[in-house]
Amino acid sequence: MIFKKKPEPVEAEPVETENPFIEAANVLTEMEENGELPEGFDLSEAAQDPAFAALLFEFEPKAALRIYVAEKRAEDAENTVKTRMSEQVRTRGALPKSQRTDRAVAPAPDYMQMSKEAFNALEQQYRNSAHSGKRVHI
Repeated sequence: MIFKKKPEPVEAEPVETENPFIEAANVLTEMEENGELPEGFDLSEAAQDPAFAALLFEFEPKAALRIYVAEKRAEDAENTVKTRMSEQVRTRGALPKSQRTDRAVAPAPDYMQMSKEAFNALEQQYRNSAHSGKRVHI
């Protein structure tokens, strides 16, 4: 019986698998060298952001870049509006408010610092006003 030799496995040459991140990095680097990146865009900072990596996985590099920049600008604008609104609320809350706009507001009496005679006189005034039918607010 003749034995046939098993064919030896042929070593396949390593096939370069297409890595979308390497391709994207090449495109973005080329854009940076040509000055095509948007103004104020920091490629090294964006490369560390997982959101940018996810966009690069879903879209072409140029589209991912435009989407990322638009989202960052929208986020910055939203934070600016929130900051401005909180400042306005804070400044408006610090302004004194009158209780009535048609006349001046009298200061509230300080009962703790009032002398006994002044307190008795005020109490008598309130009683007289209440007896005459006026509403008394303490």
